[in-house]
Amino acid sequence: MLTRANIAMAKDVFRELGYVRDDVLDVEHQDGPPDDGYEPPTEYPEGVAAESDVERQVNKTDLPWLDMSGWDGAAVPERQWAIKDRVPLLQAGLFSGEGGTGKSIIELQKNVAHVMGKDWLGSLPEPGPAFYIGAEDDKQEIHIRLAAIAKHYGATFGDLIKGGLHVLPLLGQDATLCAVNPRTGRVEVTELYRKILEAAGDIKPKNISIDTLSRAFAGNEIDRVQVYAFAQHMQALAAAAGGSVTILSHPSVQGINSGSGISGSTAWHGAFRFRQYLKGVKADDSDQPDNDLRELEFKKNQYGPRGENVVLRYQNGLFLPEGGASSLDKLGREFKADELFLNLLRRFEGQGRNLSHKKNAPTYAPSAFAKEDEAKKLHLKKIDFEAAMSRLFNTDKIHVEKYRQHSREFERLAERRHP
Repeated sequence: MLTRANIAMAKDVFRELGYVRDDVLDVEHQDGPPDDGYEPPTEYPEGVAAESDVERQVNKTDLPWLDMSGWDGAAVPERQWAIKDRVPLLQAGLFSGEGGTGKSIIELQKNVAHVMGKDWLGSLPEPGPAFYIGAEDDKQEIHIRLAAIAKHYGATFGDLIKGGLHVLPLLGQDATLCAVNPRTGRVEVTELYRKILEAAGDIKPKNISIDTLSRAFAGNEIDRVQVYAFAQHMQALAAAAGGSVTILSHPSVQGINSGSGISGSTAWHGAFRFRQYLKGVKADDSDQPDNDLRELEFKKNQYGPRGENVVLRYQNGLFLPEGGASSLDKLGREFKADELFLNLLRRFEGQGRNLSHKKNAPTYAPSAFAKEDEAKKLHLKKIDFEAAMSRLFNTDKIHVEKYRQHSREFERLAERRHP
């Protein structure tokens, strides 16, 4: 038999997870006595706890256990994705990043990729309509950004409309989707949420972007119960759409410093099924900062492998994977890096400047080459020259040779000169 302490603890857990409504758990919210005809005794034998109204409510309820009897021999269903291995279908997730890093642009790119059935950062989103609910930018700014994105994809605004792109600019307006009822303390949805929910059920967007969390959620970000309740409402929106919901957010100072990319309670990580974090690329001691570079980290993917991080560069009004969006661009970039590596190695050798292949050496070749003007013009960084050095070693175009100086033996990086 449940004790009163256990029942109270269960009520708190159920409320936090959002599994059971308050009006089921709290008997004071029920109208009248239980309808099972059972009258609890007024006195109990010593040591026997009284069965509460809550316990009787649980005991008399038929639990809807999952019927697995037909699963033997049945085909295992395939997992559904909005974006393969990155964004699961029918789920809500967070996309966080510092202000001004480019989250809104990248999210708009994703939505255009959905409606056009085109590539997005090396992946192929499921084709279909998309919603962008934006409270951060005005119509003119959205026009500018979408024009650059449409040009990249070779599309017109007519194509975007036909494909199902729906944009709702709410800058300067009330964009609240969920708010805490001060009387009950519960997170409740607004009329705006209900309208979006209805539209999602009618249009069935593959993705709904909500930009941003601070405008959409009028609650306490460090309250775990409120966080899970908000996440539940976003999950309901994804279910109605038959797609995904992406909420853009800003991390706290602690979230930036720790690299977690979240703000408030850790429930923000647990409550959502996928999570992404956009940050600027930090320069190391040997490189100059590059304000056009970003790194997109796929922090969480509940139903598949966590995706690899993607380095992006801002160019022509949008963000593209460093080296270009296509494999041909990547091959061309690798060729340029290999060629420049050999040219610079010859120059340094002619100047009597010996270089090392060892990463901790002060004369590490990739670090030295990244500082040269030719490398900066081609936007080649140390990481590009490290990859080039590996390829050149593998193809036997460079090697480590030994030489003597002042009766001592040293090593240096050299081009392989075949007879």
